[in-house]
Amino acid sequence: MKKLLPILLLLTVVILLFLFLRRNRSSETPNPTMVWEQETEVQIKAVDLFNAFIHDEAGANEQYLNKVVEVEGVVTTVRKEQGITSILLRSKDPAYGVRCRLDRQPNGESPEYEIGQNVRFKCICNGYVQDVELMQCKEK
Repeated sequence: MKKLLPILLLLTVVILLFLFLRRNRSSETPNPTMVWEQETEVQIKAVDLFNAFIHDEAGANEQYLNKVVEVEGVVTTVRKEQGITSILLRSKDPAYGVRCRLDRQPNGESPEYEIGQNVRFKCICNGYVQDVELMQCKEK
């Protein structure tokens, strides 16, 4: 029994930590079903959003992370995988840009986008990993 006590105590701490982090993380991110109904906090061009993260990632995280962002830009790549459309908007970097992941459509279909098309999306900024990542996007 004495050997099991430290293991049970450690397991309890790990579970409590997991629940605490999960609870706090969900309160920072807007409710996905309500994103479209929320006020836009920032309107910005894709090129400017990408540059903000390239030049000062910490400052850009503070300004844009988990915020409702309305972004406008030019489509450079369109990918459809497992019913999710992902659109890369142009930046000054030829390889990277602002990636907009569109919400799944209830009917399973998604609008068609063409390379070079100018678009505007309302999304949640999810940070920067090679591309600026925007999620839960809907066309504005």
